[in-house]
Amino acid sequence: MKSKKPERRGTTSNAGRLSHKDLVKWAVCGTVGLGLAHHATAETRITFGGFTSDNTRLDTILNYGDNISSGSPDYTVSVGVAGITGTPDISLDWLGNQWDTYTFWDGRGNVAQSDFNGGNLSIFFAPAGAAAVRLVSYELDEWAGGGAGSIDWSISGPLSGTLASGNWTMTDAGGRSTISPKVSGLPGEGLTLNFTLITGLPSYFALDNLTFDQIGVIPEPSSLALGALGAITLGAAAMRRRRRRA
Repeated sequence: MKSKKPERRGTTSNAGRLSHKDLVKWAVCGTVGLGLAHHATAETRITFGGFTSDNTRLDTILNYGDNISSGSPDYTVSVGVAGITGTPDISLDWLGNQWDTYTFWDGRGNVAQSDFNGGNLSIFFAPAGAAAVRLVSYELDEWAGGGAGSIDWSISGPLSGTLASGNWTMTDAGGRSTISPKVSGLPGEGLTLNFTLITGLPSYFALDNLTFDQIGVIPEPSSLALGALGAITLGAAAMRRRRRRA
């Protein structure tokens, strides 16, 4: 806020000295520039790096992945253009009762093990208020020796329907790859990331580096345009007053 105050004072004090043409040019340029910043994003990546033991269910760890606003061994966060750090208005539900902690997964670090004993697992992203969820990317991993693995995945919301879907495969040699859907729900809409095991041994799969955004809605371009037009009107009135005094 401190950095913006001098700009507001300068604009107000100089309005009377600007020509009508200058005011129109300033308002249009300002409206376009502000319109491009229509949404503000902040990002969280769950690395699962803080796990110290294996086979603890994630849904039994209090508030795991919820309302993240600072970094930790489990989370890395970035600051969005609106000054939001992480995803403070998004909470997660680890559904299926089979998301487990796992350390040193096949030589590739800590992960969330996905025990597909029921064949299906999900993560529900619940936003608060007018925040919207954007699912950026995640990594799926198979431990060597689990057979040729195949997992169907999808992202959906009650209002948006299915936003993205696909099939992930891995050979018996194991390994991991990144899926980058980069899809967003509507303001206030919860999104579900769902996984269904097609082939492979159920306990040989894992999730890592789950990355998602919180999108905060800021004034619409139309509102910004109205503000700019108001500035034109005030500036023109100031010039008329100066002419009458002269």
